Amino acid sequence: MNIHSSKFKSLLFILVFAINSCGDDAKSKSSTSESAEFETAKNQMNADVNALLSSFPPPSEIPYLLMATGSDFDGTAVNEVSKVDDYTREITKSAINIGIYTTDIGYLISYDKTQLALEYIGACQKLSEAVGVNSVVNLEFMLRFEQNLLNKDSLKTLVDEVSNQSNKLLESTGRLDIASLILSGSVVEGLYISTQLIKNYPEDTPSEIRDLILEPLIKVVIDQKEGLDNLIQIVKKFDDNQTLSSLLMDLNKIKTIYDNELVEISAQIASNKGDMMLQSKVLDHLTVEISRIRNSFVQ
Repeated sequence: MNIHSSKFKSLLFILVFAINSCGDDAKSKSSTSESAEFETAKNQMNADVNALLSSFPPPSEIPYLLMATGSDFDGTAVNEVSKVDDYTREITKSAINIGIYTTDIGYLISYDKTQLALEYIGACQKLSEAVGVNSVVNLEFMLRFEQNLLNKDSLKTLVDEVSNQSNKLLESTGRLDIASLILSGSVVEGLYISTQLIKNYPEDTPSEIRDLILEPLIKVVIDQKEGLDNLIQIVKKFDDNQTLSSLLMDLNKIKTIYDNELVEISAQIASNKGDMMLQSKVLDHLTVEISRIRNSFVQ
């Protein structure tokens, strides 16, 4: 009986071991499969984000279009460079305000405020250290900028170039969330400056001159919807990032205004019916919402 009992226990042990081994093997295969699926999904997301990032116009484009409307320079529309030290304490603030300052630099350059733009370059250099792109926004870049202060086209090229290089660096180091924050700051600042120029345009300006300036300004605002839509597509891919998730809700509010309140104004622009457009206050809600979001960025 003892021999049979011993054999039975041995067989039972072998059977249990085999079952456990099979279970462990199945778990291992399942884990490997899930890991591969996760990696594939991650790579696809990165590819999608990179494609969308590449589709955006350079940061100097919106400021140049604003200058081309004939509107006067408004120094109150740009963010204060004196705030930069406050932003360096937090990486998300640093990233967002790199985007804001980059658009501000484009605006300053477009109106030949190149010496002031150099101060903003210095601010971006400080912020670049906080987000880890200081190898791009470095002393060499600042020197090149200073050497070309009298050449507006060269300055715009330099700003667009460093923006592109920063995106590539962040992409290569797996920090597309930071690149998305920088882009968000740039897009919102473009909308902010555009809407502020319209809001602050002198009411006592003769109507024929006022219409001549405001119509193309409003068109610049309307045309920024495509960039907003693309930005939303990028930001929604980072639903695990609290800052970007919160930002997505704000961006969707702006999109709702475009999709509903600004449908008529878009049609008026397309049909060149500017008079009706300028008599309305359809941009007021957009201006308020953009200001609210932008103020949360720069505080």
